[in-house]
Amino acid sequence: MLAAVINKPNDLEMKEVPTPAPKSNEVLVRVKACGVCGTDVHIFKGEFISPYPIIPGHELAGVVEQIGSEVTTVKPGDAVAVDPSLFCESCYFCVQNKQNHCENWNGLGNTVAGAFAEFVVVPEANVFKTTLKDLRHAAFVEPLACVIYGHERARMSIGDSVLIFGAGPIGLLHLQVALRAGASVVDIVDLKPGRLEIAKSLGARRTILGDDPNLKGALHDIEPRGYDLVIDATGAPKVVENAVQYVKNSGKLLIFGVCPPDAKISISPFEIYKRDIEIIGSFAIRKTYLAALRMMESGYIKVDPLIGGTFPLSEFPKALDIVANGKADMKLVIIP
Repeated sequence: MLAAVINKPNDLEMKEVPTPAPKSNEVLVRVKACGVCGTDVHIFKGEFISPYPIIPGHELAGVVEQIGSEVTTVKPGDAVAVDPSLFCESCYFCVQNKQNHCENWNGLGNTVAGAFAEFVVVPEANVFKTTLKDLRHAAFVEPLACVIYGHERARMSIGDSVLIFGAGPIGLLHLQVALRAGASVVDIVDLKPGRLEIAKSLGARRTILGDDPNLKGALHDIEPRGYDLVIDATGAPKVVENAVQYVKNSGKLLIFGVCPPDAKISISPFEIYKRDIEIIGSFAIRKTYLAALRMMESGYIKVDPLIGGTFPLSEFPKALDIVANGKADMKLVIIP
């Protein structure tokens, strides 16, 4: 089968590799769609925990090709979405249902062979039958599951006001989840007018250009007391640092975007104390994949506007380069 293989950092090769065979409790999936994620760029550059060589790709959906002898929940021909998280379910964190901090964590496309290939083998427990007709949509279930976990961490209340920094695919998923979860208003900030137009079409009340020299004044005019929940979906340390000022007293800041590991920001501990501010982190998925799939199948979450382009598997290097150089306004999807 054809696969994208990262032999070592900055060494990507499209080549033929053996098609994997499923073990008794595994499923062989013919990949139909896989989203290109910033993590794939980090793996390519050697900035992740991945072993090499590795076939990346973890935002995946496809059709069951073959099943192991003990598999009972799916059959060949079933359309499936796949949770890439591989938890041990026996370590200190797993037994407390904190699997995203699994001490023996693995992930499809991160530490074991992933879905930028014609086929991928996955455990039966990670395969979910889906009614979605367009499997490009199913490729968004994994990032949506991350967003839903972030909202579980933030504990937004019905009627809350929400401000999102970043109107890329992740920010726009946050926008839709916040509205479905009962936010009274959601405003969003981004540097690209085209993204803000999409945000408006998806229900944002106000859209604000991030390079507006009067950004601070504009946001304070809109919500003088600040917002109940502010979400960073940019991963830009300066944005996170500045976001605190827009949090309402007793409000929350959700740090969702992935900042560089060595980044530092300056925040006044007195301000956090005096204004009862909560600063919340959110890492990956914690058993939220099924909830995300149900939200997607219900039609509540719109992802067609979030697809920035599709590429055949043979052009994965081109798609990865576009993402790595910040030229992808929206999600790029590989269609083997």
